[in-house]
This record gives sequence, structure tokens and C-alpha cells, in this order.
Amino acid sequence: MNQTSRKVMRFTAWSAIIGGLLAYANVGLSVAVTGPDADMVLHGASMLALPPETRDLFRWCMVADTLGFYLPFLVIGGYFVHEFRDELGALGNMIVMVVVLYVVVGVTGAVLEFAILHPLAHLYAGGDDATRNAAAAVWTAIANGTQNGLWWIEGPLVLFWAPIAANVLKKAGWKGGILLKIVGWGFGIFFLFGFFPDLSALSNASEMVVVLVLPLWMLLFGWQLLRRARTLPARLQGAGATT
Repeated sequence: MNQTSRKVMRFTAWSAIIGGLLAYANVGLSVAVTGPDADMVLHGASMLALPPETRDLFRWCMVADTLGFYLPFLVIGGYFVHEFRDELGALGNMIVMVVVLYVVVGVTGAVLEFAILHPLAHLYAGGDDATRNAAAAVWTAIANGTQNGLWWIEGPLVLFWAPIAANVLKKAGWKGGILLKIVGWGFGIFFLFGFFPDLSALSNASEMVVVLVLPLWMLLFGWQLLRRARTLPARLQGAGATT
């Protein structure tokens, strides 16, 4: 493996590590905005009545969401498929498409909520009752479409690639496969329970497991990849000495 490959390994590792930290920041910012009532995001009147400082926190939450839970997986997924293309075969191409779709739907939802919160809040604050009701209805519709539509469909996407990646990485000597399997099945359960409104508590619980475990796996993956990048020259030197 050449110097360029080592740089790619480090870039991938730091993308995973920084992404994991930002994903945890997303969780913290979300709690700071909503407190224990995560469903508050789905209610337009509650969100649009927030003070400007709290709305800014929510917008930063969406930035951390994009840079933590989504964009790093373009790098991680690209490295994984390249590194294990022989083992994956046709599954590698499928994983690429699934990861890209996961990122697209996730970023779309986060960017929508980021972009419309302030304009709708200004309409809500300065409008008459009809304007306030309309602004609240628009936020409620978009938030529900994001939370229960775009982000909900992530379930089968992650359920597809996460267990495959966990098994391949485990065979190659990587740690943390169980974390990735928990993430995959957590996403699958979140998707399944989304069909049943009466099971919203279980759906929220599975979502909480996912948002806490996935960043942990990202940190562990990045740390292992950094170690492999650092030890790579020594392995190459040893291989050269035996030839």
C-alpha cells in the first residue's frame, strides 16, 4: 500500500472520529432544545414559539446531524467497499447505492428543517391568527414528513448494509462488529414500529439506541483505522525484509 493509500486511511479515520463526535453533539443539542419531550419537534406551534437562541441551537443540531450521522458515511462507505471489494463482490455495488440513498434522505430532512425554521418562526411571531396557524401547519407537515418519512425510510437501508459490514469487518480482524449489528437491527426495529402509532414508545427507544451506538462504532472504527495506518509502514518494511 502506497503513501496515498495511507493518507486515505487517515482521512477516513478522522472522518469517522469527527463524525462520531458531531453525532453525539447532535444528540446533546437535540436534548437541549426539546428536553425530555423529543416529539416537540413535530408540533409547529411549540417549535415556532421558541426563542431565537433556542432555534439557533436546533439549527446547529441539524448541522451536526448532517456532518455527524450522514456525510461521513460517504467516506466510510467508499473506503469499506474499496478495501473489501473482493470479499463483497456484487454486494459492494449494492452497498454503495444504499449508503448514498441513506445519506441523501438524511441530509434532505436535516437541511429542510434547518432552512425553514427561522422564516416560519418570523411569520408566526408577526402574523395574525390565520398566518400563525398556517406557519405552524407548514412546520408540522415538514417535520412529520422528515421524521416519519425521510428518516424513517433509513431503517431498511441501514438494516441492509450494517450486518454485512459487521460480518466482513469481523472476519478481517476488526473490533466492534456487535455494535454495528445493534445499529442495523435497531434501525430495522425503528422502521417496523413506525407502522404502528401505538408502539411509538418502542420506536423512540430503538431510535435512541441507534443514535447512541452508531457514533460509538464510528469512534471505534476510526481509532482502529488510525492504528492500522500508523503500523502500515512497519508491516511493509517487514514484508520487504523477507523477500
